[in-house]
Order: sequence, then structure tokens, then C-alpha cells
Amino acid sequence: MLYPHDGQLFKAKDRKYSELIFFVHFYQGNKRALARHVKCVNALGFDAFAFNLQKLNLRHPIPFTSEGRMGLKHVFAEQIEQLLNLLPQQKIVFAFSNPAASAIEALARRRCYDIKALICDSGPSARLGFSALRLGAKYFNERKYRKSLFVTALIWCWSPFFHRDLNQHLSQFPQDFPVLSIRGWRDELISPADIDLVFEPQKHLNWKKLSLPEAHHLDGLKHSQDEYLNGLKCFLEGLGLKVLA
Repeated sequence: MLYPHDGQLFKAKDRKYSELIFFVHFYQGNKRALARHVKCVNALGFDAFAFNLQKLNLRHPIPFTSEGRMGLKHVFAEQIEQLLNLLPQQKIVFAFSNPAASAIEALARRRCYDIKALICDSGPSARLGFSALRLGAKYFNERKYRKSLFVTALIWCWSPFFHRDLNQHLSQFPQDFPVLSIRGWRDELISPADIDLVFEPQKHLNWKKLSLPEAHHLDGLKHSQDEYLNGLKCFLEGLGLKVLA
């Protein structure tokens, strides 16, 4: 089957679970950037699915969804929702950085139907302005005005709500819904404290932290491989998934 948005199914050689790991890559990334993670979950016995999020089009810098919602965050959520609807399997969503906020929005719109759990790596941030400021500092450290213009443009193109809608979306998740939040203590873009502000108010969620003291933004699997794999495996096994005969 051909999937929209360059969607691709990666089948495990030794499939042990019926659930599918649905990947949402980080901003300005692509599905190829998650090859290490795809191989990881395939080795654990899960099929995986990855796709490409829409790139920001400079000719049309303000993106809109088909329903007229403005912002790249909501465009991503629409893509995610469309693909989730096309995949009949029970799914575990695995999202990265601030696009994890788009995954949360899509899951809320679907009331987490056919979703067993959510895994978030290096995000999302409850303080979008701060993470955008740090991103701007990384690329535009010569002049402050260039940095401020970049940050303003990035936030405006991302979502007019910033991330104030995260609380509303997460409140629609089912009672005791499992969430694993992976974070590096040395993350220079989205701090663990900014991630905690997303999940701590949600008392109805069954959420866990996987803290990686030596990891930076998005590099946990690469630089803290044993801790990452052990934490991920423990979380997945704790979901009580049935092993295929």
C-alpha cells in the first residue's frame, strides 16, 4: 500500500507483537533520521511506521490545515491523524522534540482510539518561546535582532496558541494512559523542567520519566544506548502487550 506523506512500513524480521510503533520525527528532520530508532524497535519485535512531516514553504510561510487552522503544529497534527486513521493496527506513538505536541493534538482529536501508549523523546516544551529562543541562539548568535526576528517568526508559524493548548489536549487522554517521557539532562534546547511542566499537571496520566544524565537534545539513543534501550524495553514490557504465538 502507498501511504501519503512518504509513509513507510518497516517490518520486524522476528515480529513478536501485534502493535505498531508509529514514529513522528523532530522539526526539520525526516524519516531517515529515525533509522536508528526504527532498527531498535524492529529488534524488539515491533513493526514500525515512519513518514515525513511537511516542510515550511517560504512561498507560503504561514501554513494552514484543511480546516483553516493556522500553524505548522496543527498541520503536523492533521498529517498524523490522517496516517493513524489509515493504519488498522493498535499503535504506540513515538514522537520527538516539539512535534510531540502535534502528536498529542492528533491523539486528543481521536480520543486516543487504538493507541496503547505515547513515548516522547526530548519534548515537547511547555515554554515554546524559550525553546525557540535557544534554537535562535544556536543559529543566529551574531546579532540579537536577527535572533529575535527568527524566534518571533518561528513561533508565529508554529502555532498562534504557542503550547497553551497542550493542557487541554492532554486532559482528553483516558485515565491512566501510559506515557514515557525521555529527556537528557544536558538538553540545550528543551530542558527537563520545561517538559515536566507539560506532564506534571496531568494527574490522570500514568507517566514515567527516563532521565539520561549524559544526553543532549535527541541524542539519547546514540550516546546513552544501554540506559535508553533498557528504559524503553521496560516501559514497553510494562504495557502488558500480548506476545504473538
